[in-house]
Amino acid sequence: MLTLIFIVVFLFSLGIAMASIWMAHQLIASYDTSFYKNYFYYIVTFFGFALYGIWGQILMWVLLSSFEGQQELIATAASFLSILGMPFLIISWIMLVKMGYALVGITPKRTTVYFQILFFIVVIPLVCGLYIFFKKSSLFSKELLVDSSFVFIFLIELISMTVFTGTIFYYLKKHKKSNRKIILRFTALMLLGLLLRGSTLYFYDHGKWILPSLLLPYFLSNLIPLVYLKLKSEMIFKPIFAERPNMEKKAWLFETYQITKREKEIINVIIQGKTNQQIADELFISLQTVKDHTHRIYTKIGINSRLKLVQMING
Repeated sequence: MLTLIFIVVFLFSLGIAMASIWMAHQLIASYDTSFYKNYFYYIVTFFGFALYGIWGQILMWVLLSSFEGQQELIATAASFLSILGMPFLIISWIMLVKMGYALVGITPKRTTVYFQILFFIVVIPLVCGLYIFFKKSSLFSKELLVDSSFVFIFLIELISMTVFTGTIFYYLKKHKKSNRKIILRFTALMLLGLLLRGSTLYFYDHGKWILPSLLLPYFLSNLIPLVYLKLKSEMIFKPIFAERPNMEKKAWLFETYQITKREKEIINVIIQGKTNQQIADELFISLQTVKDHTHRIYTKIGINSRLKLVQMING
């Protein structure tokens, strides 16, 4: 029964990870901002650790559980997977800091970037070393490996999240009021996601039966902010546009794919970098009609994003 539950939870977890990565990639292909590039790498590395460092431990327990009398060795081997998955997390923490600057439209000074990288290089082993020292336990004990790795994960993620939120609050006044509300809500969802992950990590070693109820919230913690920002993206980011539209390429595209008059109008406004709502207002049609036409255009051409449409027309 427990094995079946874990299989179902794993499939849901994998689905959440793939959906999040796909969604983040689509946002890169739709909006002209470096924020989504950083966000994409943050999502990829976060779920990379979640699948390798957390699910890897569980799979290790399942595969090696048949070896009787070797529980301590199994625990140590499984726990080391979370440590080996740390590079994923380190990259995600750096991307999170970069996200804060990109979200408020600030390019940090090179010295600031170097300082932050040095900060992580120094603080990460320092936090882990201090915890091991005060624990006064053998480095290879199962209890210490589990406790120190999860405390380490939460503390460093808390530091990077503090830098992220601090950057946003410090520079947010430069944005108009409507944008500030969206950015603040997104930041609040990111903080709630961190708290949710911290609580799941705290109860991670409290028994096999509690694990399924913890793993899904852990994966969902980063999907919810992503979905919220996707719904609000048009209000704070400029869509991708054609900087150098080529008339011959555009004429070829219209003729080759038998684009209708209305679809031509939609394409001409899309490549100007207008949002769907702006297109609806300019052409005096409903927002849903714009979405329907856009979907039909993409289907005809065989593409799935603004980026590919712009690339086909750009000179």
